[in-house]
Amino acid sequence: MMKGVGSRKFVIYLFLTLLYAALIFYLSSQSYLPQAASEMGHYLREILKNIGTQYFYEFKFMTEYFDKVEHFILFFVFGILLHLTMSHSRYPSIQDNAMLVALMVGIGYGALDEVHQMFVPYRFASSDDFIADAAGIIAAQIFIALVIWAYAELQNARNR
Repeated sequence: MMKGVGSRKFVIYLFLTLLYAALIFYLSSQSYLPQAASEMGHYLREILKNIGTQYFYEFKFMTEYFDKVEHFILFFVFGILLHLTMSHSRYPSIQDNAMLVALMVGIGYGALDEVHQMFVPYRFASSDDFIADAAGIIAAQIFIALVIWAYAELQNARNR
């Protein structure tokens, strides 16, 4: 453990979170997405098409605005990493408010990411992308809250 930084888990989660934030920054710094990311998006679209999502109105958004789905997924994972990092902080006030801190940091990073894209050639800031980023962060916190609630319910059921 590094003296003064926090627990070993905190250091690992912080490293992963910063690495993931750097990946987001790298991807948004590209005028064109790298070949691997572009191919992955193509394969995901094909999977959605093959399972018949185009026949369901609810999934129409996913196929027409796939880049928003990519933003959502990217920031959903970021939101989970942020929550894990904050919940293992050495500061009790951050631990107790991990969800709120993760929301503020994640949504703030999404906003800064969009501002950053204004300075990248052939890229532009988009309020729709920001909304997808924020929705991913919010959904991650809701998901974590549901997992924590379900775990507590299972523990209570075992103790009865």
